[in-house]
Amino acid sequence: MNEKIVELVKKQLSEIFEDYPHTPDIHELAEELKSDLIAAAEDKVDEGKSLEDAVKESFAEFGDINDLIDEVMQDDVDDEQPDSEGSHHIDINQSGITIDGGDKLKIDKTGVFINKGKSFRADGDGVSIGEGRIFQADENGMKLGNMTIDGRGINFDQNKNKVRDTFSKFDEQFDHHVDTEVYVETLNLVNEESFAIEDIERLDINYSYAVLRVLPTDGDKIILREYMSRNNPDYFARTKSQDGTVKIAQGRYPKFLHLKVRTQVLIPRKFAGDMRIGNIAGNLHVTGIGGLRTVKATINSGNGYFNNISVENLSVRDQSGKVKLDNVKAEDVLELSAHSGSIKIHNVLGREFEINAHSGAIRGEGLSGSGHIVSHSRTVALSINELTGDLEAESHSGAVKITMLPKDYKFDLQAKSGIVRAPELAVLDHDTLDFKDGRVGNEPIYTVKGKASSGTVKLY
Repeated sequence: MNEKIVELVKKQLSEIFEDYPHTPDIHELAEELKSDLIAAAEDKVDEGKSLEDAVKESFAEFGDINDLIDEVMQDDVDDEQPDSEGSHHIDINQSGITIDGGDKLKIDKTGVFINKGKSFRADGDGVSIGEGRIFQADENGMKLGNMTIDGRGINFDQNKNKVRDTFSKFDEQFDHHVDTEVYVETLNLVNEESFAIEDIERLDINYSYAVLRVLPTDGDKIILREYMSRNNPDYFARTKSQDGTVKIAQGRYPKFLHLKVRTQVLIPRKFAGDMRIGNIAGNLHVTGIGGLRTVKATINSGNGYFNNISVENLSVRDQSGKVKLDNVKAEDVLELSAHSGSIKIHNVLGREFEINAHSGAIRGEGLSGSGHIVSHSRTVALSINELTGDLEAESHSGAVKITMLPKDYKFDLQAKSGIVRAPELAVLDHDTLDFKDGRVGNEPIYTVKGKASSGTVKLY
């Protein structure tokens, strides 16, 4: 970094900011501007400009800084009380109570959340401890460990337990003490890094506001490419290759300056390790990936698209957005979850799966495998190519429609407040308007269960 450029930028910013109060937001804005303007000026010096001209042009191209300061001043909540709780910031107002901006604790009209709801959550959807792994209670029943109590009675669900355990234990391999925040869209390529895959077992990718793409490469190195609207090294990803793990986490993202970024991660086709990838707000695209052991993807607000993938285990969790899979094979375990969005799958195999949509439909064409599929408030519509075990499909407030390609299977269909329809060639053991069970074919092994709390159940 050129010290003369730093001095010139700091001097000009000091003159601009001297008439403004020294609030935390104003100080942060000044630091963001300094970093961005220094980077811009250094680029101009590299192009042949003098130091003074480079700094002058950088300020001119940025625009009216005073207008930006005025916007920040207008949005400033004026909370300048010293923090009396050591390193924690406590905020108590009419909306509720937060500690560290809600990261540690949030209590408001929506509920109570500890550690962003991961440790404890109590809201309109129910109560959970440890993200439901330890305890969960909602309108559908109660779960304690692997014991579930609901309208079906008391169950110890080994299939679900295996699905959850697979990805719970998977997390233990990764270092959680990593700052992982980012924003992404598109512009010029500003940063590219590569990592040799020798002795690498895991790939850990974390972004926050990103259109994030994972693609294959025929090469022998993992490649990171970042496209940004501002060429500032402070915004580039922080990377590290250590202890068998390549970590890619977002660099600093400005709070006030507008920034666009797009990120691509290219993975060698011969890489056979694990991948964990997270995107807080933005779409995630994973395409053409094969040979990996376990892939775990988490999206907080955005859509997830997974195309032409073949791995051992795949987990996709989307808090607010749709999940779409096309030509995907999970040889062992498949987990799909969308809290506020739909799940759409085409030509998908999961030998054991758990698919759950809390507030959205589940539609699948060409699904193979075994496991549980639940929509809490919309339709479940499936066409099944092959069974590797029992299949359960359930909707709490919507229809269940299952089209079977296999010719031999048992079935158990029930609707609490709707009608049930079984295949025409079925041999029925019980036949009522809202309950039918029996078999199709002469040598059935696996059972197909369909259940609707408020809607029809149809098996074709």
